[in-house]
Amino acid sequence: MHRVYHKCHFCGGEVVEKRITVDYRWGDDLIALIENVPTGVCNVCGERYFKAEIVKEMERLVRSSEKPKRFIEVPLRKLAIA
Repeated sequence: MHRVYHKCHFCGGEVVEKRITVDYRWGDDLIALIENVPTGVCNVCGERYFKAEIVKEMERLVRSSEKPKRFIEVPLRKLAIA
């Protein structure tokens, strides 16, 4: 499906669709990686733009009971600066 994107809101660059991996976060408890997400990406500054139907599908996917493709282990570190 061909999606149309407007010029970048921040720099005016051309926004083209790419397939990326998104780290999807919802609150403090829900984190998921979603591969192959169609996303508008500015070819100048890199700003990302998501169409509403893509965001809705990501929300549906992370809340579904479908078995994830795989699980990964991610180290958690805490920055200790006052």
